Amino acid sequence: MSTGLNRIDAAVPAEGDRPAGAPWRGIAWTNRAAQVLGGGALVLMMGVTVADVVLRNLFSVVVPGSMEINGLLMILVALSTLGAVELARGHIRVDMLLQLMPAQARLPTMAGGLLLTLGTIVVTASEILKEASLLMEDSVVTGVLKVPEWPFAVVAAVFMLLFAVALLLNLSATLKTVVALRDPRALAICLAWLLAAAVIFCLVLFPQALPFEMSRASRGLVSIALCFVLIFLGVHVAAAMALTALIGISLLIGAKASLTSIGTTALDVVSDQTWSVIPLFTWMGLIVVASGFAEDLYRAAHRWIGHLPGGLASASTVSCAGLSSIVGDTLSGVYAMGSIALPQMKSYGYDMKLATASIACAATIGVMIPPSLAFIVYGMITEVSIGKLFMAGVLPGILFAVILVLLITVRTWINPSLAPRGETSSWRERMQASSGVWPVLVLMLLVLGGIYTGIVTPNEAGGIGVAGALLISTLTRRLTWHAFWRSIEQTLRLTAGILLIFLFATAFSRFIAISGLTQQIAGLVADLELGPYQLIGALLVFYVVIGMFMNALPALVLTVPLFYPLAMNAGFDPVWFGVFVVIMVELGVVTPPIGVNVFAIASMTKDVSMYEIFRGVFPFWIAYFALVLLIIAVPQIALFLPSLM
Repeated sequence: MSTGLNRIDAAVPAEGDRPAGAPWRGIAWTNRAAQVLGGGALVLMMGVTVADVVLRNLFSVVVPGSMEINGLLMILVALSTLGAVELARGHIRVDMLLQLMPAQARLPTMAGGLLLTLGTIVVTASEILKEASLLMEDSVVTGVLKVPEWPFAVVAAVFMLLFAVALLLNLSATLKTVVALRDPRALAICLAWLLAAAVIFCLVLFPQALPFEMSRASRGLVSIALCFVLIFLGVHVAAAMALTALIGISLLIGAKASLTSIGTTALDVVSDQTWSVIPLFTWMGLIVVASGFAEDLYRAAHRWIGHLPGGLASASTVSCAGLSSIVGDTLSGVYAMGSIALPQMKSYGYDMKLATASIACAATIGVMIPPSLAFIVYGMITEVSIGKLFMAGVLPGILFAVILVLLITVRTWINPSLAPRGETSSWRERMQASSGVWPVLVLMLLVLGGIYTGIVTPNEAGGIGVAGALLISTLTRRLTWHAFWRSIEQTLRLTAGILLIFLFATAFSRFIAISGLTQQIAGLVADLELGPYQLIGALLVFYVVIGMFMNALPALVLTVPLFYPLAMNAGFDPVWFGVFVVIMVELGVVTPPIGVNVFAIASMTKDVSMYEIFRGVFPFWIAYFALVLLIIAVPQIALFLPSLM
């Protein structure tokens, strides 16, 4: 799954360069303790899920309150590493404009973004504590196990406060750097951000202070505009959506409704056991990569098609398709295949623009072939069956891999200087290499077979997949204790970053519903009398443009609540529309200037600039548009497998 552009400004102290004072040591120790707690919750969640599946299918009994247990554990898994991610400046933000600013504007703007995020998180933590107090006063317990809910709400608030402390420390470090510039312009910009923050939170708390009258539609549109402005100024994407929800609901209904909504939404989202699908599938993918199964996939693909024109690049594409069946995001594919295939292609004299671009584009197959975090997100936003979305992505994902291989083969056949042919492997070598991919095949059958047959839900398939990956990697002695803990740590950090977005995206969606903007946009589109294919054409152009400025995850959560109702009114199948949207937002991860896959692959090779990689990517756009045109012309490519469920 894409995690956004999160480069740390060189002028701001990195985590390892920070002073070893008591505050830093204290927050680091506290976050490590929280991480251990979250790791234990993750392991327990997997155990409960597997036990429930096994007992239900073998003995027709269930683990009492398993869904309740996983819901409570999700609070620990989702929020425990928020502070650690912030200390590493790893939360999702779009810093394209920041990178274009001179230091005297960039650093105070970063400080202003941190200030707004800090205020948002403090407000959220405060409202969660209020909810915890109400839960305790009313003696609210879970339905089956009768476990009091308020202690878990308190823990959620504590994790939010740890996040706030980490933000405060980063803000302090950034402000020190601003002061060190000794530039009056930088200080003036800091003051401007302080004033802007004061105005924003004043309107959140006292909407009646708005000095002029605005219609309901205008208030909604201004709030949306504020969201995009804050995102492009480098404010955390999650905080920008939260502020939009806070100020929008406050202006439309009132401050009390706005504040209450952010607290209840936060608890509702992080305690929903449905979200366990994200950490479980993420953990499974990280175990697979850490165990070296990705290298086995590449070796087998290399033996079979390495002799074709551009065979090594095609082998990395096929490997990404296979890896996608157990890894749900694109960056895992980039790092796994980049570390394996790039040295090989370089040694064979491949044009490095082709080599790097082929991996960056092939890795996007990871969001089509299940388990796909992008489909999970789309399904959670629209309430479309995640199982059907998973199945819908299989054939388009395979088709995309075929199109990429054909494109690479044709290009290198026309221009052999791009990539020489490799040696032809014997059948014995092919069989030996293929025998090493059995772990991937077994996990694929566990996950996809279980979902397709209905034996397990997507959440349960994630738990079974983790258990299977751990068992196989242990039996083959390919997973060390260090790698095991690292996989847990990385899972928690990725989950925290993703779920923070959706915590506040849910609040943002509530604001959209209250504002009535969706109905207004639908009315505008109706007045234009666009046909279904004209609407899809307009959305295609829109996603290409927005992909130039925003990565997949923010684009998905910001646009789906607006465009999904339009697509349904136009008569499109919700599952098919999900495939279309996911393909289009993933185009953004290889689109300049914010192509996260390009940044990832560029970090792995020092002799190819990002400009050259982006140049290499452009021919691969043919593959993306060919895939989109095919699923538009033949919708059954996406709908055939779901129709059999």
